[in-house]
Amino acid sequence: MRHTGHIFRAAGAALLLTATAAPARANTTFPPMRPGFWQGTMYMHMNMSGQPPDTDNTPMITYNCQTAASMAAEMQRMAGAVPGCTFDLEGGGGTYTVTTNCKNIGGQPGILTGTGTITMQGDTGMHMVETSSGNMGGMQMSSNMTGDSKWIGACPAGVQPGDFGRMVNGAFQKEGNMLTAPPPPQQ
Repeated sequence: MRHTGHIFRAAGAALLLTATAAPARANTTFPPMRPGFWQGTMYMHMNMSGQPPDTDNTPMITYNCQTAASMAAEMQRMAGAVPGCTFDLEGGGGTYTVTTNCKNIGGQPGILTGTGTITMQGDTGMHMVETSSGNMGGMQMSSNMTGDSKWIGACPAGVQPGDFGRMVNGAFQKEGNMLTAPPPPQQ
């Protein structure tokens, strides 16, 4: 149960982190986003049958250094970011709909589906709301995610295009790079 929840949260984090680029299965593309340092803030509540309600309101805050090349790399990886999941994007004019379908996450039999809305705020911000539900490994699950990404300026000295991570004591702590990350596992 805990493992599935971790993967489900990872799917949400991947979606927020890569939301500045359109998924590979997109029927449309986002307008250009401003290159530079982006901050993503996500609140996610995940509930599973038989478990106490998720009331943790601690935000997950991530940072990434975006360029056209890193956005393109994210776009290519998005469809395979979480094995067993597809992400479809439709829309235009600053408002987009995301549909997710995940099968057998973490090796657990079942299907999770979700829908969300992404609202662009010019080339410097976006807001996303997504709900998901389904049955995974015989357990009913549901989640609600709200996320915001915003451009906060030029990438700090030493932070390379594609780098993503967190801020620790005011300094960027790199967790990886979208341009050099290994491809996602094959399904």
